[in-house]
Amino acid sequence: MRLIISLLFVDVLATAAVASYVYMTQGLDAAFMVGLSVFVAFSPICLVLASPFTLHLAGKKIAEAGVTINNPDALKTVADVNVVALPYNRILTCGEYYVTDLVPEGLSQAALLTIAASAERDAQHLLGRTIYDTAAHRALRLQGSTNFKELAGRGVEANVTGTLVRVGHPAWVESQGASVSANLRTKIDQLVVKGKTVLLFSMNRTARGVIALKDDLNEDARKFLAALQLRKLETLLLSAVPKKMAGRISKDFPLNHVRTNLTPEGKAREIQIFRAKGNIVAAIGNEFHDLPALINADVSFLLADGSLDPTELKDIRIDFEMPSLEKFLTVYSTARKVVNVLKLNRRIALASWIVLVPPSVLSALENSPIPWHPLISVAGVAIFSAAILANSLRTK
Repeated sequence: MRLIISLLFVDVLATAAVASYVYMTQGLDAAFMVGLSVFVAFSPICLVLASPFTLHLAGKKIAEAGVTINNPDALKTVADVNVVALPYNRILTCGEYYVTDLVPEGLSQAALLTIAASAERDAQHLLGRTIYDTAAHRALRLQGSTNFKELAGRGVEANVTGTLVRVGHPAWVESQGASVSANLRTKIDQLVVKGKTVLLFSMNRTARGVIALKDDLNEDARKFLAALQLRKLETLLLSAVPKKMAGRISKDFPLNHVRTNLTPEGKAREIQIFRAKGNIVAAIGNEFHDLPALINADVSFLLADGSLDPTELKDIRIDFEMPSLEKFLTVYSTARKVVNVLKLNRRIALASWIVLVPPSVLSALENSPIPWHPLISVAGVAIFSAAILANSLRTK
């Protein structure tokens, strides 16, 4: 917009200067005709048409694919993306967790699940809801809880019948002062190597068990990552899963970079590091703890069916909302086409000035070598504008 205003200002100054010269040498009528010719020839009409119509057509095409565009200008950024960052859970996996292992220490499996589910009663994260639903399905009698806290990417804590209970990422639970036996550490390592999500359960300052959950791999995600590789886009996995699970993930999926054991803030930091190296990063997410990564990326994509609802966010704009992972490819291919169309549109706009401005200015001379009329400028601008509009239709 600033460029258009600047060009319009220059157009007015140039027109005034040429018209003033003609007025002093040839009179008012000639000044009017020449000034009108210069103003029309030098006007930024073609440049104005070069972008909005193309973006409108691209937005319409993307909307037909079920994608919501909150920031149309972000299409230009998408075309330059070379790194796609995405989380592991509910994107590379199907998002349908189920409890596979209950490893208690000093209490029964039923007691472990009962107390953990009591602490997770008000949890919003899928893992916590899965534990709670499992206990409810087994008809276990849950206990009351107070002082509930849920920390994104870490876990939950609550007082259950007067005992401080924590359920969450093993590193976080241990960082809160819980002592973990060698037996539980060994079990955690064994479950992680099998590709399971492991939560550590503690009561007061003692780890009393492990809960393992499994989520089946998403075959569509595997195809999506392969499609990104064909387009020479690098993939960056950002996950809270333990570092020992990185090898298993790399074996299951074609990924360029895997970063594990990350908090939400850690995901944002990794994206900042990649951007500092000159990369253009697109972040995909669907959970609230993906928000720091989405905010710090060059362009953000929100997947449906997650816990992150854009209507609940204040002063934060997600660039695109899409119903499924493969729709990113639609946006990316459309963005690439948009950039190519816009480049040609700008060249056509520049050509209009090269062709129309010199003869319109030369017409200010009393013995102009090129006879010129304002209608020629109007016709020329119309022809170049039509060429830009026709080229923009390639976006459809």
